[in-house]
Amino acid sequence: MRTPLVAMRRMHGLSLVELMIAMTIGLVTMAAIGWVYQGTIQTFRTHDSLSRMQEGARFAFEILAKDLRMAGAAGCPYGTSANVVNGNTDWYKNLFGQALASDEQNGTAGSETESSDALRVVRADVLREYLVQAHDPGAFLFTLTGVHDIEAGEFLVATDCVHASLFQVSAAAIGTLNHAAGGVPGNSTGNLGAAAAVYTYIPGSRLYRLRGTTYYVDNNAVGQPALFRMRAVGATAVLTPEELVEGVEDLQVTYGVDTTGDGEADFVDPDGDGDPYLTSAQVNSGAVPGATPQEKWARAMSIRISLLMRTTEDRVVPNPQTYTYNGANIAAADRRLRKVFTHVINVRNR
Repeated sequence: MRTPLVAMRRMHGLSLVELMIAMTIGLVTMAAIGWVYQGTIQTFRTHDSLSRMQEGARFAFEILAKDLRMAGAAGCPYGTSANVVNGNTDWYKNLFGQALASDEQNGTAGSETESSDALRVVRADVLREYLVQAHDPGAFLFTLTGVHDIEAGEFLVATDCVHASLFQVSAAAIGTLNHAAGGVPGNSTGNLGAAAAVYTYIPGSRLYRLRGTTYYVDNNAVGQPALFRMRAVGATAVLTPEELVEGVEDLQVTYGVDTTGDGEADFVDPDGDGDPYLTSAQVNSGAVPGATPQEKWARAMSIRISLLMRTTEDRVVPNPQTYTYNGANIAAADRRLRKVFTHVINVRNR
């Protein structure tokens, strides 16, 4: 009888103290696992957001560089030029006058300069050329060597490396293009020579699309800041915005200029801040030689683009950031991650 009693005495449960110790160890372990998991998720969100910002900045710089490097390009050098489009001094048509410029951010509601600088660049799209088979200036007609995808209303640059003309296509058919007067905004004349003179382009001349683009920052349809570009599209050349990169909060543009005529950007510091890059207002000032804005802007040799990127999601960083942008220290009002990306682009067509 003694053996069963001893066995029963040894088969007792946990004491209250042991149970509490076990529960405490379990809770501490679960808390540690939760803390590690939460930290891992936060780290992932931060790195993922940073990667997305870097990808967006890289894409934006590629698009901007493609335009800026070829600002003012007309396909090949020319001795004389003619822009027969009505309102040819409007920024998106002014290829031969001022192909590069920017407007300072001023906060004007509804304008391209409300939230950032507005960068304007005009060039011929030399990546796609159309060969002229024949040109009849009396009929205002180009006959091309093959079919084309050009539509009525588009702006084109014609060049034979002696003379260059900018005109709006008045009508387009298979293998032919018209450049008669009229249209919206339309051509002031069908003659493509200087001073409205008749000019005949020889076979082998080239036609290129004109690309006039303004880059700026605005809110998109869901209220997020984004980089936009504006172009003239359609038969009546309506200025139409196109969203490029979401998460761009600001765009600032400055310029390295050649003041000595040696073809190289010089150290110019009109405000004494130690920065050789000038704002558009400083380019237009007496700090840059030139009797006209066109002469001053022709001295812009390089462009420094500064993008302020932010995450679309809030609560990415544990505390609001204080960051430096455009020479100012700014305390963020949210917990989005922000980063400044800067890129310098040389203008080749100078």
